[in-house]
Amino acid sequence: MNVLKKAAQMKQIDRTAMDGKYKIAPAVLMENAGRAVADRGGLFVGGWSNKKVLILCGRGNNGGDGFAAARHIAAAGGSVTVYAFAADGYSPESGAHLQTLCRLHEDRTCDFRLYRDGSEEKRFLRELEAAHVVIDALTGTGFSGKLREPFAGVVAAVNGRSGHGGRTVIAVDMPTGVNSDTGAVEGTAVRADLTVTFGAYKCGQFLYPGKAYTGHAELDAIGLPVRLLQKTEEGDVRLLDKEYIAAHVPPRRADSHKGTHGTVGVVTGCSDMAGAALMTAHGSVRGGAGKVFLCVPAGTAPYCIGRQPEIMVHAVGPAETASFTAENAAEIIEASKNWSVIVMGPGMGKGPGLTEFIYTVAAGTKCPLVIDADGLNALCGHMDFFHTYGSRTIITPHLAEFSRLGGLSVADIRSDLISAAKNFVALYGVNLILKGAPTLVVSAETGKICLNPTGNAGMAAGGMGDILSGLAAAMICHDGMDNLCTAACAAVYVHGAAGDYCSRRIGPYGYTPVEVADAVPQIWAQLEKTGFRAAVENRNLL
Repeated sequence: MNVLKKAAQMKQIDRTAMDGKYKIAPAVLMENAGRAVADRGGLFVGGWSNKKVLILCGRGNNGGDGFAAARHIAAAGGSVTVYAFAADGYSPESGAHLQTLCRLHEDRTCDFRLYRDGSEEKRFLRELEAAHVVIDALTGTGFSGKLREPFAGVVAAVNGRSGHGGRTVIAVDMPTGVNSDTGAVEGTAVRADLTVTFGAYKCGQFLYPGKAYTGHAELDAIGLPVRLLQKTEEGDVRLLDKEYIAAHVPPRRADSHKGTHGTVGVVTGCSDMAGAALMTAHGSVRGGAGKVFLCVPAGTAPYCIGRQPEIMVHAVGPAETASFTAENAAEIIEASKNWSVIVMGPGMGKGPGLTEFIYTVAAGTKCPLVIDADGLNALCGHMDFFHTYGSRTIITPHLAEFSRLGGLSVADIRSDLISAAKNFVALYGVNLILKGAPTLVVSAETGKICLNPTGNAGMAAGGMGDILSGLAAAMICHDGMDNLCTAACAAVYVHGAAGDYCSRRIGPYGYTPVEVADAVPQIWAQLEKTGFRAAVENRNLL
């Protein structure tokens, strides 16, 4: 997995690479960065030949990267105009690249201009209107806060003209105006189609709203030592990928059977929300669980029996039972003796005895628990539950549910999503799937934080979370699964990938949660091919 880095971490990596053990000349890294922008940007736009390219360079090293990129793009056939937004104050390496650029200007192989307090504005706007590609090298990863003039006006002009006439915007390392640690945007920021980032992906490129400004992110190591880039620190955020999931979800053994793949007990539903219970169970079926039992209040059972023959429906309580109470817990505890995992919450309602029911079931069982939706609402104000049972529990709240549980406003959570998730798990000791864009997974055992890149806006529909809860349960009892965090990571990655599959084949939205669940086997097929290729590459077949 790639590890997402913060600005301070990248600064330390650069310092160690240049001034520490490795003694890499700063100008070399800047040269490599410029070439990376030219090479990867050229592939993105279909080559530089006969393209008018406008490059905007600030005073910092990000601007120096832009100076270096200009030379490579000009050499590749681009018609390059560079605007510098400072006359002096450059680092030695940025200054050296600037001097080279000035010589190229004298040779008329590129055009160099200094943006002076708006006096160049009319010319700049004409150049912007004529450009096929705009390259943003104004601020980079160290930026925080709100853009001031002239950057604010320049960025607004770029955004106002991007996308018109085929114009493409490429950001160098980080779009100007986006906080690289949190993804926050105060005021305005460059809306890039491509961001070429250096060394490691940045947290703000995967957290909204920053992700929306980043566009497609391309990573280039620019010659930084691998050991530095692979070094992890406590609190690092890992980016899930198919190689990690394929390596940690073992393929089925040829001699396995239904008992090998676990039994999921879905204990949920109420009289008017049978659909949520059925979708949760369906998520477990499509996730590969060996057996799936759906235990619902007796009043709900007639709506569930026979709807899907793979699901074994059990009516709980007397015929008139509409929702679970503590009186029903003994029946569930007895049935669960042969279960691998219990799911509670989706469509469970708001019955007065629900909180006590969940406590009693947890106290009387030992298997892992997955709790979502109404189950989480029932536990609001009862956070001692997680101190007692959190280590064997995965919770799957969306932001509003997470806000009610933890007492933070949704706005505060969004402002620093990673810290909010990490602090909650540290306080309550529960495994967390924080659903949203993006979804985060945090381990109760290790504190490891994983960010899921799969999924799309078409999944913003009722019932998607129910499928995820059932899928998470199936992952927990998957043969060879080693811990709850890995199961949670596999569930969110596969769930999102199945949504992406539906988006490609059905349309950007309007597909159903059941269709997402039905796409899961296609994702398993792709992941098993990935795992096989990895085994061949690592020569681990024998």
